[in-house]
Amino acid sequence: MKRILIVDDEKDIRDNIKAILTDEFYLSETAENSDQALDLIEQNQFDLIILDVWLNNSKFDGMQLLNAIKRKRSETPIIIISGHGNIEMAVQAIKDGAHEFIEKPFNSERLLLSVSRSIEMAEIKYENQKLKEKDIYNYKFIGNSPQIQKIRQLIDKVAPTSSRVLIYGESGTGKDLVAREIHKQSKYSDGPFIVINAAILEPEGIESDLFGFENGKDEITAGLFEKSHNGTLFIDEVGEMPLQTQAKILRVLTDQSFTRVGGDKAITIDSRIICSSTRDLNYLIEEGSFRKDLFHRLNVVNIKIPNLSERIEDLDLIIDHFSTYYSKLNSVKNINLKPLVKSRYLNYDWPGNIRELRNIVERCIILGEKFDESQSNAENLPDETKNVISMPLKNARRIFERNYLQSQIQRFNGNISKTASFIGMERSALHRKLKQLGLNEEEEEK
Repeated sequence: MKRILIVDDEKDIRDNIKAILTDEFYLSETAENSDQALDLIEQNQFDLIILDVWLNNSKFDGMQLLNAIKRKRSETPIIIISGHGNIEMAVQAIKDGAHEFIEKPFNSERLLLSVSRSIEMAEIKYENQKLKEKDIYNYKFIGNSPQIQKIRQLIDKVAPTSSRVLIYGESGTGKDLVAREIHKQSKYSDGPFIVINAAILEPEGIESDLFGFENGKDEITAGLFEKSHNGTLFIDEVGEMPLQTQAKILRVLTDQSFTRVGGDKAITIDSRIICSSTRDLNYLIEEGSFRKDLFHRLNVVNIKIPNLSERIEDLDLIIDHFSTYYSKLNSVKNINLKPLVKSRYLNYDWPGNIRELRNIVERCIILGEKFDESQSNAENLPDETKNVISMPLKNARRIFERNYLQSQIQRFNGNISKTASFIGMERSALHRKLKQLGLNEEEEEK
C-alpha cells in the first residue's frame, strides 16, 4: 500500500484529500505546517507528498519546504497544490523538483490521476536507476578457472547471511563485482547498493559524506550510511579511512546507529556492510594506520580475488564478454579479438587486471582490427627493467613501477587521468604512487 503525506494548513482540505486517497486504498498521513511535515518525513518513508504552497503559521512556506524535502528525500515525488498559483510559480515549482502543480479547487479524478502518474514516474525512475547500476558490464564475474569457481561457491554461502565481508584484491580485479553479486543474492537485494570509495573522499568532508549533517531543521542532509538503509554499503579501499573516522564506523557497526554531523538524534539503520582493500590490513594495523578492533569487526568472511595473470585460462571468456558488450553498445561489428589480444599479450602480467583488459578490448572494438596502439605496454619499457633479476624484490619492484608508469604517462602525453584509467588505478592513488616513486607529474587534461 502506497504511503502519502498531505501538507496543508486547512484542515478541511487535508481531510478531503485524505478521504479521496483512502477510497483508492492509499495510506495517508497529514501535517498542517513545515515542522510537522519534516518530523514525519524524518520518521517515515513516503511514496508521495502533496504540498500546499501557502502554509500559514508555518516556519516554511510550501516552496521553501519543497527545497528542504528535496535535500533530504530527493527521490520522493511531490505534487504542489495552490489556490493562488500562477504560471511563474508553477514553473519554479517544477524547476525545484516538483512532479506536478495543481490549482485549487480540483476534482478527485484530477488529483488521483496526478497521484498515480507521479508515483508511477518515480517507480520508473527508480527501476531505471537499478537497471543502470546493474547494466555496467552486466556486473558479471566472468571465468571458469578453479579460483573463480571457489569464489562463486563462497559467494553462494555468504550472500544469504548478514555477515560482513572483507574483499581483497589488486586494483581492477573485480572486487566491486563480487560485492554486487553478494548484494544481488542477499535479503537486501531490493534495497540500494551504495558505494563509498575511501581513497577519493576528501578528509575534511568525509564524516559529512558518511553520516550526513544538519543545521537545525532547515538543513538536513542524509549521508551514505543513511542512504544505505535496507540495502548494502560497500566501502571500497577501507584502509584509506582516517583513524578518527574508523572509530566512528566501529561505533556504527557496534550500535547500528549514528548521529549526523551537527546533530544529536540517533539514526538507526539496517544495512549490510561489505569492505574491500588493495592493501593488507594486517600490515596497516602493524604500522598503526588501521584499527585492529575494526578489522576484526569487518573480517568475518574473507574473499581474495586473484590477479588476471593468475587465472589466464579465463582470458577467452572475458574477451568474448567485453567484445560482445562494446560492439552492441557502440553499434559496431563484433570482432574476434582473442587471437589479436593473446598474440600481443602472450607473456604480459596485466598490472591493471580486468580493467586494463576491458579498456584494450573497448579500443579494439571501436577502432577495428587496424588499431595498432594496443601492443603490450611491456614492449615499450626501458631496458633498465631487464637487469632487475639480480636485485632484491623490493628494489626490482620499485624500478619496474617507475619505468612502467613513466612509459604509460608518456603514452598518454602526461595526462594523469587517462593513464590512471588505462592501468586500472584510482587517480588519487596514482598521484600518491608517483610521489612515492619520486616522479614529477605534469598533467594535461586532454
